Amino acid sequence: MDRYSDEEFLNALPEIELPYSKSKDEIWNKMFTDIEDIQKPVRKIRSHWLIYSLAASLLLVVACVAFMRFYTESIYCPKGQHLAVLLPDNSRVELNANSNLTYHPYWWRVSREVKFEGEAFFNISKGSRFEIVSRSGSTSILGTSFNIYTRKNTYKVSCFTGKVRVLSTLTQDEVILYPKDFASINRNGQIELETGINIKEKTMWRDHIFFFTATPIHQVFEEIELQYDIRIVKKDLAKILYTGNFKKSNSVDEILNWVCLPLGLEYSKVSSKKYIVGSKQTK
Repeated sequence: MDRYSDEEFLNALPEIELPYSKSKDEIWNKMFTDIEDIQKPVRKIRSHWLIYSLAASLLLVVACVAFMRFYTESIYCPKGQHLAVLLPDNSRVELNANSNLTYHPYWWRVSREVKFEGEAFFNISKGSRFEIVSRSGSTSILGTSFNIYTRKNTYKVSCFTGKVRVLSTLTQDEVILYPKDFASINRNGQIELETGINIKEKTMWRDHIFFFTATPIHQVFEEIELQYDIRIVKKDLAKILYTGNFKKSNSVDEILNWVCLPLGLEYSKVSSKKYIVGSKQTK
């Protein structure tokens, strides 16, 4: 072997042909198939991301709708004050002292509904049904003006313009009010209707004038408490009815003197925020 060069040695070796079991086309097809198999897991991962994105978008939409539906705007008018409120549809509400109004501002286009306790004068813009919900009853209207008084177990509605439907929460009885109609719901949930009333008397409080006709005396003192933000301790008051009126511009002492003197009552001032009222015999 030392006599031959490397090249001569290689040329002296016998030729061997390697057998091929697959053609060139088959090999190319196999390569493309392998490439597609490699890409399949990538497509699967992208499909999962698409599902996650759709789920996140749906969750965001649900969260936005829930926020719009349940977000609440609450307005409170404290004792001794009056307050005017403008709702999203430009409906105007004038709140009397110690009154509370809540509504859903972002859901207003879907449902015009407010929850209310106290006393207020509503001037409702025309549009879809407007509903006011309270503990004792609910009032539905469509473009009208009216006054609602709802405190404790008392519920009263006075219709000024348009048409008002009053529903008793307890009995589900209802009545339709027209201008100069007045409805009240008693403790048993029954609706009492009056027609042709002097409607201006029901809302004189808007001008800071308080008018009473045969009103139980304890209700008169309760109104004085609200308007002047004071406390009146009432001792052994008989079932007295009071008829009269007074203006908010008068002082508390002047008002109490006007109310008590003709009824045989007297009052004493404990502090700037507290008074005691009783009959002359029991005080």
